[in-house]
Amino acid sequence: MDIQAHINEVWPKLHALAEPAFKEVRTAAFLADFLRKLGYDVTENVGNTTALTAVLDSGKPGPTVAVRTDMDCLLFKNEDGSLEPIHACGHDAHMTIALGVAKLLKEQGLACGRVKILCQPAEEIGRGALAMLEAGALDDVQYALGYHVMPKDMARSGQIIAQINWTACTLMEGEIRGLAAHGSQPHLGVNAIDAGAAIVNAINALHSNPLLGGSIKTTRFMGGAGSLNAICDKVSIGFDLRSTSNAEMLELRRKVEDIVVNTAKVYGAEADCHIVGTCPAAEADPSLLALTQEVISAELGAGGLIPAANITVGEDFNFFKQERPQLKTASLGIGCDLEPRLHDRDMHFDHSALANAINVLTNLTQRILCVKP
Repeated sequence: MDIQAHINEVWPKLHALAEPAFKEVRTAAFLADFLRKLGYDVTENVGNTTALTAVLDSGKPGPTVAVRTDMDCLLFKNEDGSLEPIHACGHDAHMTIALGVAKLLKEQGLACGRVKILCQPAEEIGRGALAMLEAGALDDVQYALGYHVMPKDMARSGQIIAQINWTACTLMEGEIRGLAAHGSQPHLGVNAIDAGAAIVNAINALHSNPLLGGSIKTTRFMGGAGSLNAICDKVSIGFDLRSTSNAEMLELRRKVEDIVVNTAKVYGAEADCHIVGTCPAAEADPSLLALTQEVISAELGAGGLIPAANITVGEDFNFFKQERPQLKTASLGIGCDLEPRLHDRDMHFDHSALANAINVLTNLTQRILCVKP
């Protein structure tokens, strides 16, 4: 297989097919057609979504190794107010890699077991992995391999991170409901802004173990849209929570909800708080991490291996491990001189570096299939 020719042919097509979460119709059709022509057993519309799976079965007993790619893009607002879909997070690169791995594995053949290509929608809104889990797409999988192109300051072309330690993140929003009154008679009302300010101060006073990287930021505070001489009766408030520990994240969520609800009560207001979106932290499997490091070193040399790297971003691939604890998972970071940053509409990268990812993931898959239980 001419890997560079594959990249040059496939990436531009996928880049042009940019579609947002759960609307990846043309993208999914392209992937399904490509994989079906390779001889994979393709299942479309998994979970009544755009998700699809493609299986290559050796016909011999062995594990099932899943290679996961995300499919969706981001939407950017133009000056005229229109929304433009752009692959500014590298999912076009991820799909190009997955198809390259699928093609190379088909050419090489499998000694045993099965390979399952997971084409996942809606990563950007944190719901695609859960949709595939709910549909049972991971029920027959023992190993799951994820990967992501990385910013230049984390990995250069010719380097691959063996394990990205993604951070757990949760977005929460709440509503504080007071009682409107005339500004000249504040004692007759309940000022939702007063309650909201106290909530923000209480949130800022929370402290967690610095080694776990826990943090809570107030990211929204909206209220008082009426007259300037009216006591505000409603405030919308939002929070961003981060931690490297899934256990700590659960505790942070509980504390935020308790503070919002109970602090509002002190001021005579009512409040509720709920989760808008969440992603768990990465949980690497030690034995699979060691094998991943070995494969990267063998393919790229010792200088091409970055053993592990921490990042404060979330990734919904980690739902696979959280919901299926028996899974062995790896999350690789692909160096490709990506600039200026992820989620920038002008993001660009070294396409030739995708060849390293295709070779490493193919070899890693073959090595896993040869591992004796």
